[in-house]
Amino acid sequence: MDKEIGILLKMQSLYEQMSNAEKKVVSFIISNPDKVIHLSVTGLAESSGVSDATVVRTCRKIGMSGYQNLKVTLAQSLVSPIKSIHNEIDESDSASTLTNKVFDSTIHTLNYTRDVLDFRAIEQAAELISTASRVIVFGVGNSHSVVLDLQHKLLRLGINAVCFTDSHMQVVVAASAGRGDTVVGISHSGSSIDVVEAVRTCKENGAKVIGISSFGHSPLSKLADVNLVTASKETEFRISAISSRIAQIVIIDCLYTLIAIGDRERSLANFLKIEEGMEKKKY
Repeated sequence: MDKEIGILLKMQSLYEQMSNAEKKVVSFIISNPDKVIHLSVTGLAESSGVSDATVVRTCRKIGMSGYQNLKVTLAQSLVSPIKSIHNEIDESDSASTLTNKVFDSTIHTLNYTRDVLDFRAIEQAAELISTASRVIVFGVGNSHSVVLDLQHKLLRLGINAVCFTDSHMQVVVAASAGRGDTVVGISHSGSSIDVVEAVRTCKENGAKVIGISSFGHSPLSKLADVNLVTASKETEFRISAISSRIAQIVIIDCLYTLIAIGDRERSLANFLKIEEGMEKKKY
């Protein structure tokens, strides 16, 4: 049986055993399965008129391990294996056609992100990073490379930056975070449990929070003092969320440049020290 149809039939069969709030979630999913795969847990909660916890509870009641498991199950039939890598790629595409489509999609994502990006938020984020006693960066999975890129760039500016992609280390570091620290949570969906919970702990301890995630409401965006968003028309199930990751790195480049210009003296002094050190690494 088609996975999507199977899960929808299961929802219908369990409908009468659910609470009124859970019924709202199921009704929305059954009526809008194609929309659900693009919504964060918070987005579905708002669309259904319930809490995030109710969405998660409903997913488990119908046999899913969580909300992401539900979205993947729906998407497997709604999005073909090829389209899960890239929206408009066709099996018959030549190498040149495929390459052009990948470039076009990335360019579209960058333009789309620029259209929705709040430039004032970029300024606020740069200020929070520049004035922080320590910058802590969290991310897991596909965000790993973006997290490392941000730490690298901040260190080049002479900013005390540390990054953690291990969930256990995130718990340890979050417990010691506090006033004076700025935390950057990076998550394409904005719904990564490890990142969100680490950020939540830091915020409760008095740290300022910057969120870098995709456009729309999410658990991470609700916690952040400043939100920097990416936007694209890709499905959330494209492998590695390629275009969105590139957009996140461009946002980081914007922050890097703004901070460097804002404190030229410190930046230039640190650049010179780094270049002197790097000379020893070259033949």
